[in-house]
Amino acid sequence: MVQSGDHLWGISGQAQVYGDSYQWPLLYKRNRDDIYDPDLIYPGQVLHIDREASEQQIQLAIDHAKTRGAWALGVVEKADIDYLMLAL
Repeated sequence: MVQSGDHLWGISGQAQVYGDSYQWPLLYKRNRDDIYDPDLIYPGQVLHIDREASEQQIQLAIDHAKTRGAWALGVVEKADIDYLMLAL
């Protein structure tokens, strides 16, 4: 469950999740119906973890995280939409 101050980067970096912060797009993709803006998650949200991502899906997520570019709170960046379209 999301706590105050949590963010996808930090959650993804936890050993019990992915152990790699750059895999945060996997959390975004898995929870896309509950997360409008991946830069804004809220206390009380329950996030589901994709434990069956292929190596290709993991690499796509990492590549997106590393090349996403500038972002703003409350705005879904085109790069994030493009990632979801490729990842689904």
